[in-house]
Amino acid sequence: MILLPASFRRLLAAALCAVALPACSTPPIQDSNIVAASYTAADQLISQASWIKREAQPVLVASLVNINALESSSAFGRITSEQISSRLAQQGLTVIEMKTRNNVFIEQDNGEFVLSRSVRDLSRTHRAAALAAGTYAIGRESVYVSTRLIRALDGVVIASYDYTLPLGPDTRALLSAQ
Repeated sequence: MILLPASFRRLLAAALCAVALPACSTPPIQDSNIVAASYTAADQLISQASWIKREAQPVLVASLVNINALESSSAFGRITSEQISSRLAQQGLTVIEMKTRNNVFIEQDNGEFVLSRSVRDLSRTHRAAALAAGTYAIGRESVYVSTRLIRALDGVVIASYDYTLPLGPDTRALLSAQ
């Protein structure tokens, strides 16, 4: 049996640890393509309510809001709604943006969410058929997104699409930016 010097054994042990320890750690969460996910959401909404496109009905688009704080959004909620708006316009819909700071577009009423009076009034003014809106919830490793196309006349959900995004560094930064 060959006896190795102590310094060489320590070096060999350190090298083995350096190789073995990273295999035990969890790899960092990677972002997925937020634009592609938003475009898919818009495509799904419009495919479920194709009459809006056929009849050339305008659609209002509101920022996605945090499900735990309906009165606020984040950079994530705003950019996601911008991307959904872009995709709806690319699909040939007339899109009316609602870029206001403090208006609440969805209100809680006895545990249910309803369109606010300002949205109903705005939809009448612009003769909009529907409102694209949604919520998101932040999990430990994912963001859960729920999008809806809501008929402006009566607040009935006419299309919906849910998806998740991994909570990578870009998504995390967008969620923390107010």
